[in-house]
Amino acid sequence: MTRMARYALYFAPISNTPWWDAGCRWFGRNALDGAEFPQTQIPGISRIQLAKLTARPRRYGFHATLKPPFELADGFSESHLVDMAAAFCHTQRPIVLEDMRVRPIGDFLALSPAGQNEEIKALAMRCVSFFDLLRAPPTAGELQKRRETGLTARQEALLQRWGYPYVDEEYQLHMTLTDSIGALDEGSRNTIHEAAERRFAAAANTPLAIDGLTIFREEQPGSPLLIWRHFPFNPVQPASAMPAPGRLFYVVGPSGVGKDSLLQWVRQRVPADAGVVFAQRTITRASHASETYEATDVDTFGKYAAAGRFSMVWKANDLYYGVRRGIEANLKSGRDVIINGSREYVPQLVQSFPDAQVVWIEADTATIQERLVSRQRESGAALLRRIDRALEFAAPTGQKVVRLDNSGPLDVAGQRLLELLKL
Repeated sequence: MTRMARYALYFAPISNTPWWDAGCRWFGRNALDGAEFPQTQIPGISRIQLAKLTARPRRYGFHATLKPPFELADGFSESHLVDMAAAFCHTQRPIVLEDMRVRPIGDFLALSPAGQNEEIKALAMRCVSFFDLLRAPPTAGELQKRRETGLTARQEALLQRWGYPYVDEEYQLHMTLTDSIGALDEGSRNTIHEAAERRFAAAANTPLAIDGLTIFREEQPGSPLLIWRHFPFNPVQPASAMPAPGRLFYVVGPSGVGKDSLLQWVRQRVPADAGVVFAQRTITRASHASETYEATDVDTFGKYAAAGRFSMVWKANDLYYGVRRGIEANLKSGRDVIINGSREYVPQLVQSFPDAQVVWIEADTATIQERLVSRQRESGAALLRRIDRALEFAAPTGQKVVRLDNSGPLDVAGQRLLELLKL
């Protein structure tokens, strides 16, 4: 199977700080542009030996992990990652660390703060949980590699849940400087430690501000990671929090009620900057000029569904309909999502999206019959079946259901729908 690009959510002090300069010089590599240059020289440690001892962190670049590298799950794209990152970072405030020093962690060296910083741990866990929607499950090989280091029962549970064992209470912010130096003699270990302290001495006089989220990208397995996008935190945010989710409006109604025309009317009047997404459906029928959707055949639709690319799947009038998982990222980013749905799917909808608002479009019987006849899509028995089905379902009741009559002029019902959306 071809591996896709991976994305890592890191903190990197890239804004012309002495920390970034020192980190790049320590590794001999700048992950911002991929530039490479000679590493720091350490008396008594050869260039080749130093390169081997820093090979892994050098490939990943100078950083502190917030969420480790992951592939995007089926149904999500880079644009979803960008939107979610922008929304997340807008609700995070910077955190200043006063005591970042070179310290041993296990058998490697890293920059880390003194003690445990609960505010940093909370930030990392918010990052892990918020973006987990986008993460493809780890492969069996990746899981095995994690387990080879020896995991506690708690770390195994975290690995199963989050794809990484060092999250939540197991998390410790650090900026890795070496691979294992445990096999070196004590003198060599001390020499490397002292060299790292000298390299970061000037930077250590400046507080380190955790002031943004930087996305590193690995183009293919084993390639050096490069900085892809950076999102600053919000310095005026009073307290860090999760972004408020968007609202889901599920619009349903029988054939002939004018639902498609009503949604088109509303869509033409929604401001481009309103943060509203009209979800595109995938349908097992040929493209039609009167509606924009992704046309596909039954076999392809089945493959998409089996791969988990849809948030919703239903069948109506002998056609399969799907809504891609991207809407979940849209909602996480705070965007309102409007879906042209099916009445039969409402019970499943409220199970998967309990906060969804169902908008039930209706019209009087005579109007429905007149509109179905005027469409000229069916005739004879097929038309009668369509009319019968249009009158088959009764609108459910409940706080999450709004009934909207579209028997009259389109702009009247359209204005009511706009008011419901608060646009």
